[in-house]
Order: sequence, then structure tokens, then C-alpha cells
Amino acid sequence: MNKTADTRLEKLLNLLITNDTPITIDKLSLNLGVSNRCVRNDLEKLELYLTNLKEDVRLIKKPRVGIWIEYSKDGLKKLKSIRNISDIYIEPYSSEERRRFIIKKLVQSTEPISMQFLADELFVSRVTIHKDLNCVEEWFQKYSLTLVKKQNYGIEIQGDEKNWRKAAIDLLVDLKKGQEIKDILSQSLEYLPNSRLNQHDINHIKELIPHIEILTIEKIITEAEKKLKYTLSDEAFTGLLIHIAISIERLKQAKDIKMDSKWLKDLKTHDEYEIASTIGLQLGKELHITIPESEIGYITLHILGAQLLEPVDIGDNKDTLIKNIEPEIISLTKDIIQLTGNILSVSLQNDNNLLVGLALHLRTTVKRLQYGLSMRNPLLGNIKENFPSIFGASWATSIIFEKHFGIRITEEEIGYIALHIGAALERLNEKTKAIVVCATGVGTSQLVVSRLEKRIKDLEIVGVSSYHDIQKYDTTEFDIIISTIPMRHDLKPVVKINVFVDDQDISAINTYIKNFNYASKFGNTIKNNHNHIFSKDLIYTNCVYKDKKDLIKNIGQNLLDKGYIKKSFIQTAIKREQITSTAVGKGVAIPHGKESLVITPVIAVAILQNPIDWGDELVDIVFFLALQFENAQDTKSFFKKFYSLLDNHAKLEEIRSTNNKEDLYQLLIDI
Repeated sequence: MNKTADTRLEKLLNLLITNDTPITIDKLSLNLGVSNRCVRNDLEKLELYLTNLKEDVRLIKKPRVGIWIEYSKDGLKKLKSIRNISDIYIEPYSSEERRRFIIKKLVQSTEPISMQFLADELFVSRVTIHKDLNCVEEWFQKYSLTLVKKQNYGIEIQGDEKNWRKAAIDLLVDLKKGQEIKDILSQSLEYLPNSRLNQHDINHIKELIPHIEILTIEKIITEAEKKLKYTLSDEAFTGLLIHIAISIERLKQAKDIKMDSKWLKDLKTHDEYEIASTIGLQLGKELHITIPESEIGYITLHILGAQLLEPVDIGDNKDTLIKNIEPEIISLTKDIIQLTGNILSVSLQNDNNLLVGLALHLRTTVKRLQYGLSMRNPLLGNIKENFPSIFGASWATSIIFEKHFGIRITEEEIGYIALHIGAALERLNEKTKAIVVCATGVGTSQLVVSRLEKRIKDLEIVGVSSYHDIQKYDTTEFDIIISTIPMRHDLKPVVKINVFVDDQDISAINTYIKNFNYASKFGNTIKNNHNHIFSKDLIYTNCVYKDKKDLIKNIGQNLLDKGYIKKSFIQTAIKREQITSTAVGKGVAIPHGKESLVITPVIAVAILQNPIDWGDELVDIVFFLALQFENAQDTKSFFKKFYSLLDNHAKLEEIRSTNNKEDLYQLLIDI
């Protein structure tokens, strides 16, 4: 930071210390002889300095009141001892923190920002900022927004307003993942005790839009909600408030959003449009702003696409409830239930709670997807990690959405479907059947069986065997093998335990039960042959790629050269990744393009030397799918076994460690 800026900060600090009452930005601007914007920037820097003092000192900023510093005796002593503000040690920012800060500044700014300004703010060189901007540019490209950089002009975002708002909403989600640079969330933002929102959400909104009147917007939404026939979930309520807050801020900047006239005409037929109009009218009165018709349309969309709070109690009302749901949604729901049931080798068709509950959820899902609205799923990471086979089976339903409505489903929405399927599987309440393998005699085996049955209620021991006799058992009669000795089985997962069955063993078995209880069964329960889906000349080991786009282009070109796909298949695979990640957990991704562009079904496999970023997770095993999902029985058979593979940690590790193409091919056809 330059000397002039340091001197001004020291003057600002002195003004705040010597004033007994809060002082407004206007007064600070007058005293310092600089603009209000300059004062706001200086306050952010000062707040960062004070945070790094490691003393009980806080900068407080309160709308309509002013700014002041709160401190203890020791804190005041420390403040008065500062002769040069630059002497305070500022902890260096990580590259991720810098990029998040730059993105936030660009989203907030109404005019171009200079590279020097960013360098001063972050205490780094212009060269570092230039490197950071390359990553920032990639972030905005996900939303089809362009980062314009001109000499003697500055840096700004250009693009469609709808895409800008999507980026702003996602930025709020990113800010929620960790502390902001200056740790401001715990210090200077106002506390709203009567809000339905949690304090972190309030802080993040206020950080991005400092002057927004959250309580006013919340009050208007709450009143309108009473006219709905349902209560919004907290997540949906917060999402609607954020949308309105961003809309108001953009309208003040003369940045209104446009809506297709056909969409608007359709939305006006819904009762929710009238409620959205009421919200718009009240916002106009309270905030002295005109809400255009297109903005009312988008508020309607958010209400239509909102998740409901109350769980569905079917009782004897199944037929009545179904009559009130659109036939095309019921058809979609039944197809999803049938496909996931087939993949997971269970029958779900008779679960009325699943049919109605999932159908009600899918009504809002389809609306969101049709109108390009995103729904965040805070449980997505846990679902993918803990229930990979259920998530995988749910992911396969993406083809059904394309068939029924011509829309592509997102990863977050897939996660919500997985929750419905998972709940239905829990209701089946089937026990996992196990064979116990023990090498030390009847007494020991009975001890193991007794302890397992006592501690794991969802486990049924169907037999005790020696290692050599295990082949005598029909593999359709059990799901997993629990063994006290190291062993492998070609068709069933094996859990290795101690003969004394300790807590770690119980935990390991429960993990397997949680996934395998309903996962697709290996072996004789699935009579298929998908060997020809894999090809030895499309298996790649020790691969190095720059990113997922590089991988898709290179492997896609190989598929094209060998006549498996049409040329545009590659671009549709890349476009799909821009909409939703095809990472399915456990370091595995399954990119694929449009099935109508497949000439001959095949799967290319790449084992990466180093994991690459695949959205929100690192991936080192890639199955590039060129499949005709709906018609080929071999394709469905592959998915049955593939999603069980996700549950088999040992098999995945074996695939990762196999460098020979021939060996890897054998492993794959033996899945």
C-alpha cells in the first residue's frame, strides 16, 4: 500500500478513536477530503488491520447510525501505540481467498475496477492479480459472462442479466463455505434477532448487498406466504429472499431482467402469480421502487419451484392426491421409480408414499429446470459419499427427464431424488444376508456370529463357512461375506473383521449394510453380458490431462476416429458438464454426450496419474460413456453392476493400481 493511503487510514483510525459517538460516512468523507466510496474502501482495509491486532478491538458499522470502534482497555492501549498502521502484520491471503474477494468486488461494483485497486486491497503485486484474474475469468465463464479487461479503463463483467444474477446467487453460496477474507461475519454486521433467516445467511447477504433491507423483504414474503396453500421450507424461503434482494439492487442500477412473453403468459395462469404480484406491490410501496412485470414473473417462478415444508401423509388419500397432480408428472415419477428399482434390484412400485411424495417434489423440480432456476442441495456431498449406489441409480434417471420434458437435470436435483429413493428403501426394512467365514473352529465362529447378531439388528447370518467351502453357497442366498481372514470373492463384497468383533468392525459392517442393503446384487442375480461394451483399445492408464474439458476432447476424438460416435457428441458432453457435473463420488466421473449421436455403444476408461478437478470433487477414474441409455439391455445391465462398484472400495483401489491394459480390461468385464 502507498504512503498516502497509509496516512489516510491513520487519520481515519484517529477520527474513530477520538469520537465518542458513531460517525457517518458523509462526515468521515468531509473530514478526510475524499469520496464516500473511498471511505468505504478505507473502512474495509481498517477492519482488516484491526482484525490482525489480535486484541479486543472491533469496527462496528450500523446502517442509519454510523461507524465506531469498540475496544477494551488493552485494546485502546494497543490502538494508541500504533505509530505506523503498516506495522501491523497482515496474514497473507490464499489464492482461493483472493479469487473469492475479486469475484465479490466485481459483482458488487457498478463501474470498472482497476488492477492496481485490487493489488492494493489484497496487498499483492499486479502480476499476482493478473494470474488470479485468469481463474476468476473461468469462474464467470460458467455463467456465460465475460470478464472485460481494458487498459486505462479497468475490469468489469459483461453478459446477460439472467446469467449475472445466477452468478451472484452462487457467489453467496461460495461465501457460505468458509469465512470471508476479513472474518467480517463475526464482527461488524448487524444482528437481526427476529429474522427467520439464520445469522450466517443474513451476514452473507449484507456483505454482498450492504444496504438491503432484509427485515422489510422478509416481512412482505411472510405475509404473502399466508396466502399459499403450503409453507415454504427455510431453504426455499431464504432462496426467494435472496432472489428479491438481488433483483432490487439491480433494479436500482437500472439492470432489469427480461422474460419470454410465452413464459410470462403461462405463469399468469398460476395462482402463485397473483401472490407474486402482491409481493411486488408491497416491495414497491415499502422500498419506493417499481417492480416490472418480468420481475413478478421470476418471483412467481421461485414460488412455483419452492420446496414444501410439510411432509406428505398419504394415508387413504393416494387416489385423491394423484388426481391433483399432472398426468405427465405421474408418468415421469413412475418411470423413475421403475428404473431406480431395476438398478437397485428392489421393487418400489407398491410404495404409495414414494409415488406421491416424489411426484409432488418433481412438480417443482420440472418447473425449476424448465425455467433455468437452480436449487442448492446442502446434503449433496454427504449423499454422494455415504450412499453412492443410491445416488448413482438416481443419476441414471437423467435420461427420463430428457425423454419426458427435453430438460437436463442438475446434480443437486439428483441428490433430492436420491433422498426420496433412500427413504423408500429404508421403509423396505430388509435385512442384509451375510455368510461368516472363519478359520479357527466352531467355537470362534459361534462367538463371532453371536456378537454380530447382538450388535447389528439389520444383519441376518445365513451361514458359517470355511474359506474353502464358501464356493458351495448359492450367491443368490447372501449379499455380503464377513470374514476373519483376508480373502476375495469374485461376486460378493467382503468385509474383513477381527475375531473379537470390535467397534471398528461393527462400523465397517454398518457402512457396507447402509449401501449394499439396497444396492444392485453381484453375480447370479444379474444374468448379463456387457463385455463388448468395453474395448481394450479404449482403456487408458497413467493418463495426464489439464482438466476435464481436455480429457473429454482427447478421448472423444479417439471415439470419433474409431467410428463409435458422431462429431457433435463431444461438444454435447462438454455442454452437459457445464450444466451439471457427472462426478458420482469416490473419485469417479461418467461424462457422456447425447445418446442419439452414438453409432456403436462403447465405454472408454481412463485411469489418471493425478486427480483433476471435476466440479466440486477430484476425480482419477473416468468412464466416458457413449451409450444408448434407453434401448440397450446391455447398457442397463452395466449400470446395475457399475453402481455396485461404487460401493466396493477394494475394487476401486484395484482399478486405480492396475497399470496393465489387459489386466484392467479383465477387471472391468468381471465387475
